[in-house]
Amino acid sequence: MDTHFLLLALFTTVAYTIQAMTGFGSLIIAITLGSHLYPVELLLATLVPVDVLLCAYIAARNRESIQGRLLLRGIVPFMGLGLASGIAVFQFVHGEALKRALGLLVVFLCSRELYRLVAGRGNPAFLSAWKYRLYILAAGIVQGVFASGGPLTVYAVSRFNLPKAAFRSTLSSLWMLTNSVLAASYLATGRLTLETLRFVSGLVPFVLLGLVIGDRLHHRVNEVHFRMAVFAVLILAGLSVLIG
Repeated sequence: MDTHFLLLALFTTVAYTIQAMTGFGSLIIAITLGSHLYPVELLLATLVPVDVLLCAYIAARNRESIQGRLLLRGIVPFMGLGLASGIAVFQFVHGEALKRALGLLVVFLCSRELYRLVAGRGNPAFLSAWKYRLYILAAGIVQGVFASGGPLTVYAVSRFNLPKAAFRSTLSSLWMLTNSVLAASYLATGRLTLETLRFVSGLVPFVLLGLVIGDRLHHRVNEVHFRMAVFAVLILAGLSVLIG
């Protein structure tokens, strides 16, 4: 193990601790930090299959708390439509300014909601139906263009103020579905190879360590602190998009 791999192992442990605690954040955190050490293409091919397995485990273990109606009727159709539009219409657009605008929007929205919680002004207000659908549709488009639609999706879903277990398991189910498609595409295009799988095997113990720590934190933190953690992680995710 060289220094680069040990640093990536540390980043992976932190990222998957946050993922296991909140239900999101592993890929954007691990890839943002890990990109200083390894090519993004290698990190995606390595971490996306691992993410599928982790999300499948969380979803299966907590299947009774998955909000199936919200997932299948309120997220997947609109995000899928946005994803298809993003791939079809914007595949030739390289808009770094647009990507940074996305990061700025996420930081602004989530900073406002985190302030409300810290100031004791109650849970965030529900989004109207059309605003919610607009956010999910936009998240799909952003995912199609930049592969960074997660923060907008999580922000929109967080406004339902779901119990922490339902929030985590529902998002884990979503990432399991979307990342399975990505993993299949990597396999079909030859990016997922035996060399990649050997790299994955070296990271598995650190992913499992993150899972154990994050799961314990999830059960110990109360609902208000959980929501604070969600918005804090979203702010970090937005900053990573903004300055990445």
